[in-house]
Amino acid sequence: MKSIIILTLLLMNVFLLGTLGIRQAQQAAARRQATEELVKLFAAEGVTLSEAAVTFDPPPQALTLERDSGAEKTAAAVFLGDELTAADEGGGILTYTSALGRAVFRASGAFEIVGELGKTPADLVRRFCRSYECEVPDEWLDASGSGSVTVNRLCRGYPVEGGTVTFLSENNVLRSVSGTFLPLHSTAAQGESLLTASTALTAFLEARRTSGAVVSAVKGLSPCYELQNTASALTLTPLWRVDTDAVDYYVNCVTGAVDHA
Repeated sequence: MKSIIILTLLLMNVFLLGTLGIRQAQQAAARRQATEELVKLFAAEGVTLSEAAVTFDPPPQALTLERDSGAEKTAAAVFLGDELTAADEGGGILTYTSALGRAVFRASGAFEIVGELGKTPADLVRRFCRSYECEVPDEWLDASGSGSVTVNRLCRGYPVEGGTVTFLSENNVLRSVSGTFLPLHSTAAQGESLLTASTALTAFLEARRTSGAVVSAVKGLSPCYELQNTASALTLTPLWRVDTDAVDYYVNCVTGAVDHA
């Protein structure tokens, strides 16, 4: 009896694996067909669409970022030390000062820290970027330890369009950090229908046709965020970035609106 039960379970597992394999094969075939149809649709409009640009991954969710003064103070302490004097300047402006310098954070997400912020600028910048979701810069200092570099902000691994941080060093002393500060905690929108990559490409093609823009090739498609500042909070709206041989275009995953860089 045990042998019969074991054999039955093995046969069921084989059946389930076979069914899963068939479904995966069907899904792969459907995706290949959808990709081929998109390539043909673009070709009919005189635009070359790279098959590698067609993705079936979902876009990121829209996010709401609530201001976190504690996180701002912690970020200021990275450069100014823990002995900080905090002040509310009104109008959504918070400042932190120490013997090393001054930090200003605004409700819009803009911030600036100036002073004598550290004598190992390259290491300090790398640590900050890894802790606060920024692209980590390559070598940016000259022989004297001077230079500036601007890096893109990230959120959940996705680039944030319009969000950057700039670092300035003079003679191996970090002098200023400025740009966009994003709270580490966020709330995702629920139940929102977002444009798939295929729909975004179709929307881009229609916008190109309507505007008469000169674009002959689409080389890539990738998800990203757009930072928007409302009266109550910062929001990150998901976009599809369409890389072309002319300029980059952005398709709003919520509204379907198409814009260019």
